[in-house]
Amino acid sequence: MKADIDKIEPLVAQVAREEMVEVFDLVVAREGPRTVIRVFIDREGGIRLGDCRTFSRRLSAALDVHDPMPGSYVLEVSSPGINRRLTKPAHFAAVAGRRVRVALREFVDGSRNYQGTLLRADDEGIDIDKDGKTFRLPYTIIRKANLDISQEELFGKGKKKR
Repeated sequence: MKADIDKIEPLVAQVAREEMVEVFDLVVAREGPRTVIRVFIDREGGIRLGDCRTFSRRLSAALDVHDPMPGSYVLEVSSPGINRRLTKPAHFAAVAGRRVRVALREFVDGSRNYQGTLLRADDEGIDIDKDGKTFRLPYTIIRKANLDISQEELFGKGKKKR
C-alpha cells in the first residue's frame, strides 16, 4: 500500500492546493476485496459537506486521468472530525495543551490506556499528563490516539436554555 500512497499523494496534494484545504491524512487500505482511498481534509474554520464533495469530484477526475493504481477503488473524502485520530508527529504537536486518549501496544507503568493533557510532542514520542504525573509515550508503541473533546468544550458551560 505504501507504493500506492506514493503515487496518489502528489495528486491529493495538487487538488488540496487548488481547493485551499490541508490534507490531514491519507490512507490507502485493502478492505476485503476492495481498495479504499480515504482522504481527510481540513482548514481553518472547519470543513463543510460541500468542500468534501468538491474535493472528491476533483480528486476522482485526477485519479481517472493519471490512473496511479491498478484495479478499482472506493474514494472517501471527509473531515477528520472533532475527535480526530492522531497519527503523525505533526498531528500531536498541533494539539499540545489539549486532552487526548491514547491506546498502547504495550504496558507503560502498568497501563495501556492513557487519557490526559498532551504536554509536548517531538519526533520520537509524546509527553502526557495523567492525573498530575507525566508519562513519556514513544510513537512506536502507540496503537491509537485521538483528540478528546469534552462536552463542556464542545457545547460550553452554563445552564440549559429553554
